[in-house]
Amino acid sequence: MNSNLQLISFIVSFGFGIFFYYLTILNFYLIKKFKVIIQHILTFIYTIDMTIIYIIIMYHLNKGYFHIYFIIMVFIGFFTGFIIKEKFGSKINVKRIFKH
Repeated sequence: MNSNLQLISFIVSFGFGIFFYYLTILNFYLIKKFKVIIQHILTFIYTIDMTIIYIIIMYHLNKGYFHIYFIIMVFIGFFTGFIIKEKFGSKINVKRIFKH
């Protein structure tokens, strides 16, 4: 694998980590009304689905080469999404605005 493809894989893995973080927040928001066991099952299914999506993306991007540092970039992207949300997240209470 050449260096350009590795750089693209780094960027895609980092972006996928940020995307994964925000979809995880959405997942927790959507399933919070279910029973705890159902929440765990749905979170497990969500995690498996996101893993499969990442594998498919990497397969199409670089013919399925996986290195540990691509996975590390996903984790770094995930934590970067957390930091972005905490530092720059909106302080507007959306639930109060759209309350029925």
